[in-house]
Amino acid sequence: MSVKGLIVGAAFSITAAVLCTFVFGVVVSFLVLMAATPILYVGIFLQVIVPFIVVLSIAGAQFKKIDRVSEGVKWLISIIMAFIVVTYAGTLGSLTTHVIVWGDKLENLAVGDIVAWGFIYGFLLLPLAAPVSRWLISLLMDCCKYFEDSKEGDIQI
Repeated sequence: MSVKGLIVGAAFSITAAVLCTFVFGVVVSFLVLMAATPILYVGIFLQVIVPFIVVLSIAGAQFKKIDRVSEGVKWLISIIMAFIVVTYAGTLGSLTTHVIVWGDKLENLAVGDIVAWGFIYGFLLLPLAAPVSRWLISLLMDCCKYFEDSKEGDIQI
């Protein structure tokens, strides 16, 4: 387990969450033919930040092991990561975001339906989310290699 990889994974996850939030907000704005409100971006960011931090921090900490496995195993890891992120964002993330952003209690929501549809979204969005997850893993591996090979004096901010 690499502490540098864990830190790089956590920093990378915040960047990835901001990027995914922006891309998703632009796509939704384009599809609905209207500008996205700032609350949409805040809501999406709050939905994806927790699973991104957890999943990419673990991947960053274990990057030496992930880097040595075959491409098929990397794709399997990507599919599992994508399913975790999408399912969390569709279930717990959306419920938590609803409470944080709107300050409403969950009494007015069909919580069971949200949880059920979150798992359905997790499976339905795998063809889109898995390649993005694989791309994020390859970028994370490159970042971890860069920071793992560098010495303390080499990294300048």
